[in-house]
Amino acid sequence: MARYLSKFVLSLMLVTLVGCGFQLRGSANLPDSLKTIYVQGIDLNRGLGRELRLGLTRNDVLVVPDYQSDAAVLTILEQKIDRRVLSVGADAKASEYELFGTMSYSLVDAEGVTLAEAEQVQAIRDYQFDQDQVLAKDEEESALREQINQQLVQSLLRRLSVLN
Repeated sequence: MARYLSKFVLSLMLVTLVGCGFQLRGSANLPDSLKTIYVQGIDLNRGLGRELRLGLTRNDVLVVPDYQSDAAVLTILEQKIDRRVLSVGADAKASEYELFGTMSYSLVDAEGVTLAEAEQVQAIRDYQFDQDQVLAKDEEESALREQINQQLVQSLLRRLSVLN
């Protein structure tokens, strides 16, 4: 009896998750008009560009290396990550920083219809800074920058998925 009850509860949980629209992180249901995209304004082989290319291909989007008339055009207008001091210690040195990432983009479909004009996504992370552990904090900042890039791409994909 306990076996059937546990199977029933598991089935009920799965149906509830599917019914509420739950999707695994990284998966976006992009419209068919965006299944082939030309990306300009960013290097697709490093940093944010690499994350963008990987995110698009994970969602079954063909990222073409050169402009094609049957491809949507995603233009990255600006992308940056700034570091700001959040708090200062008693010794008048920064003890906490905030990393603030933004990406501005526009999107035109294959027919030339503007789907998004100069929109922006953003991500924020903060971390404690210790002068005695500079190397470790540099590595932490680098990892946080990668997380920001991933979050920016996920935010962009979510925005593109609502264009259905």
